[in-house]
Amino acid sequence: MANWRFTIAYDGTAYAGWQIQPADQTVQGRLHDCLSRLFQAEVTVAGCSRTDSGVHALCQVATFHPPPKSPIPATDAHRALRQMLPPDIRLLATEVMPDGFHARHDAVGKCYTYVLHRGELQSPFVPRYCWIRPAAFDIHAMGAAAKQLVGRYDFTTFSATSDDPGCTPVKTLTRLDMREHGRFLLVTVVGDSFLYKMVRRLVGFLVAVGRGQLDAGHTARIRDAGERNAGFDTAPPQGLFLEQVFYDEAELQAFTPGDLPFLQLMGEGPAPK
Repeated sequence: MANWRFTIAYDGTAYAGWQIQPADQTVQGRLHDCLSRLFQAEVTVAGCSRTDSGVHALCQVATFHPPPKSPIPATDAHRALRQMLPPDIRLLATEVMPDGFHARHDAVGKCYTYVLHRGELQSPFVPRYCWIRPAAFDIHAMGAAAKQLVGRYDFTTFSATSDDPGCTPVKTLTRLDMREHGRFLLVTVVGDSFLYKMVRRLVGFLVAVGRGQLDAGHTARIRDAGERNAGFDTAPPQGLFLEQVFYDEAELQAFTPGDLPFLQLMGEGPAPK
């Protein structure tokens, strides 16, 4: 059976997340509709990350097995899908993979970037891509707190739901840092996997530290308490971007995050393989 890998970017504003839902428009649902029309058959696409409602992606990776008797090669399917998908979902690459490849199971890590805007925002175009917080942040305090979150820990405090029996709350963060870009503040998080709303909870915690509502010195205690009601908000979805998915440890270690996420991918994506 053929096995294709899709690399997809999308603006999540109009979608109730990646995963198909019965009554809501989702990114996976739109992709399924286009593939079903293209192949005239029921199809299934498995994504590497179930991004939430309103969350964006620069590099969502999905696995797709075309119907066994399909005469459509990957290059032709790629061109057709780019025409069929709406402008806020872009198919960047279609690659033929070995039989055993799976977008989620084979991933060794992911990078998310969250965008904050500090100050009064004049532009009407960017609020859908950032969390506007018109206040000064203590970046040094945020950095001190972030250092205590890098490593392998039980991140229950930073999850949004009760325990999932199929998912351990113990995760490994290899990177959690901040970069200033004018009035924008970018929070980059790299880890092996993430709990539901974990990145947005981490950002909400760091913002509370940066505004003096929580003490950076209490980070380890808050981290290890396992209490979801820990005195900080969950950051809203529109500032969050799935920036990269890693399938090789060396690639993960060498990764350098890019510019403001909503300014990336301005040119043509890579040619289909």
